[in-house]
Amino acid sequence: MGIKRRGFLQGAAALAVGTTVVGCDVDVIPGGDDETPSSGPVIAIDVGAGGPKVSPLMTGVNGAKWYDDGFGMWDAKENAPDPDVVKKVKQSGVGLVRYPGGTSSNLFNWQGAIGPQADRTGQVEGKQGAPVDSGYGPDEYMAFVKAADLTPQIMAPFVGSTPDEIADWVAYMNAPEGTKWGDLRAENGHPEPYRVRHWEIGNELFGKHQRYWMSADDKTALRQYAFGGTQRQRRQPAAKPADHRPEAGVSDGEPDQTFTVRYPPVVPESQAVHVNRVSWHQVDDLSSANARDRVYTFEPGSGTICFGDGRHGRIPPEGAKITVDYDSGPHAGFVDFYKAMKAADATIDVLACWASIDSGEYTTALSFPRLMAKHGHADEYDGVSIHPYTDFSRDLKISSFPDKRAGHDFQMIGELAAGKMVTDLQADVRKYGKDDAYVAVSECGALFFGGKRNTKAYPEYAYAMSHALYMASQWARFTAAGIPWTVGNDLIGERPGVSRTLLGGAPGFIRTPDALVREQLRGFFHGGGHAVETGVRDNVKVSARETVLGSSYSALMATAAIDDDGALGIVVVNRSPDKDIKARIQPEQFRHAGSVEVSVVSGDSYDDFNDARHPHAVGIEKTKAVLRSQEFSWTFTAHSVTLLRCAAR
Repeated sequence: MGIKRRGFLQGAAALAVGTTVVGCDVDVIPGGDDETPSSGPVIAIDVGAGGPKVSPLMTGVNGAKWYDDGFGMWDAKENAPDPDVVKKVKQSGVGLVRYPGGTSSNLFNWQGAIGPQADRTGQVEGKQGAPVDSGYGPDEYMAFVKAADLTPQIMAPFVGSTPDEIADWVAYMNAPEGTKWGDLRAENGHPEPYRVRHWEIGNELFGKHQRYWMSADDKTALRQYAFGGTQRQRRQPAAKPADHRPEAGVSDGEPDQTFTVRYPPVVPESQAVHVNRVSWHQVDDLSSANARDRVYTFEPGSGTICFGDGRHGRIPPEGAKITVDYDSGPHAGFVDFYKAMKAADATIDVLACWASIDSGEYTTALSFPRLMAKHGHADEYDGVSIHPYTDFSRDLKISSFPDKRAGHDFQMIGELAAGKMVTDLQADVRKYGKDDAYVAVSECGALFFGGKRNTKAYPEYAYAMSHALYMASQWARFTAAGIPWTVGNDLIGERPGVSRTLLGGAPGFIRTPDALVREQLRGFFHGGGHAVETGVRDNVKVSARETVLGSSYSALMATAAIDDDGALGIVVVNRSPDKDIKARIQPEQFRHAGSVEVSVVSGDSYDDFNDARHPHAVGIEKTKAVLRSQEFSWTFTAHSVTLLRCAAR
């Protein structure tokens, strides 16, 4: 029998002293008398086949939002992180936190988010274009990093930034006092360098919904990302400096109105400004214009458009839509950012973000490593970050969950493809990049992106136990692949409630099953040491509805590592929604000390989740057991994550 939550604690007390407990069975194999069934799964572990170092940064989290006080994690009144968030992040074993986030941060202006709060500028949210605040800036982020004992990782925006601006950010974070930016950081209350090592340039710019100034053609956009360029913008609504919504480009009928283009700089004389589709004309000086002239002034560097006051130049009528055609650029490319940032601090790693995915596969036809090698720049990136999401609509070609079980199964089916995206990119980087170039995962998870989708059958799929099983499976794959750092899910959900996050929204900050699995595996990932070769033979297959990625998946997922103390840690994920599975554990070339420490994360069902009403529906339970043989069998509870830790003899 397996370790069920309802019988676990009673069993734990007895097993700690080596007695037999019904419902908490540890099947030992006495020497010379194999009591393990001859059939069934075998988890084979070859300790002699050393693998990559186990990274304490495997269970990173995406900061996701810098505005609105990070959805409550920053206490603006106290000018400090919320202590409850800090406590729960520490408890959850998070090793790394990404800032300022993903899509929402593609237009982030770091210099507008430092210094006194009253002097900070507004920001443009990168997905909706809406104006947001700069309250949770780089210094507040680093205060949170320090309080929660985390490693920082920064996504430096590509779209609206220049290489010099991002190099200055590197200097602000890492340069010592006695330098321009080190002195400014000290003036803002932080004399010691932050020493931020992990940087990436841009977020998901391969996606057509995140091209901004770049071409809609994939191959052209890839070249623009790598090497920079210029791109024609047509009938684009005018904007305000901190507002890119369409309504920001509408006249209020007042004199002396000022607008900007969305993506400066602008090639001089390339712009055409339209008011209600009527072309107006550029002049050098409005003072010489008369009241009826349809004119404006234009500054190409900032893309600023200025209209008249009704005496010198006509006022665009109230409600008129201002649109602009223009050549956006010239813009710098990744190679320029890399050079400038490494000049600011040669010790940092600068990663590219272009890892295109289509229909559940990494797209080698749009290979950043191959393009860089072709043009003689193979040494000019330290790695590539990837977002190997399982997108149900893109990858499995579905728009709804037929039932709750399908919502669980589709995640498990997609998880295998997500892991292959990462290893395929690794192969690409190893083939075309420099020897020490690597792949990192700066976002991952399972969800629907955009379009029509129906999750009514299983609305909690992204924060129930199902998704924790998905994430644990991903961490197992990434450990075996030697991924140095991984960011999965966001830190905090919008208030109130729970979402695809580590913690639910303020004020409760409920810990999701994802957080509990991270806590469970904290010692595994923070224990140092290295992964060892692990495989599951004769695995159980779970049947599911037919999808383009298949109609079944392996029930068990396993990985193992030897930590700095010489102990063997074994992580086993049972993804089956309803079946306990008994498997033989075969640790080759390892002698344990005769006992095992066990922790299990599970609920009573795969769809269990934690919320304010039921904060402990999913939990962690621990015990110890006596082992009387080097090989032993274990029954892994359905829909659970189990960690077995055996000390070395």
